[in-house]
Amino acid sequence: MSPRDRPSRPMFGKVDPYCLLAVLPMLFVAGVVGALASVPLGFAVVVFAGLIVVFDSWANRPASAPPVRRPRPRPQGATAPARGPRPPAARPDAYRARQPAPYRR
Repeated sequence: MSPRDRPSRPMFGKVDPYCLLAVLPMLFVAGVVGALASVPLGFAVVVFAGLIVVFDSWANRPASAPPVRRPRPRPQGATAPARGPRPPAARPDAYRARQPAPYRR
């Protein structure tokens, strides 16, 4: 199955709320700069904030659905190998059970 056969991935996803923690103050600064100093500079800050939101939305787009995998059919008469209980794990040679401390009078 080629990648083109799968359903396409959406272009944009949800905007992360933490992205807004960076963008909203930038918009405030853009308003102040545009009102007090330079309108083109304020507009440039607004465009930069918009690019941050667009990039964040692009980065958070949902993944495309993985292809459906169907199990391979078994040949006629084939059975799964029988599995018995697993043997207990081997202990290292230096392992000793913890002994209680000797009683002293």
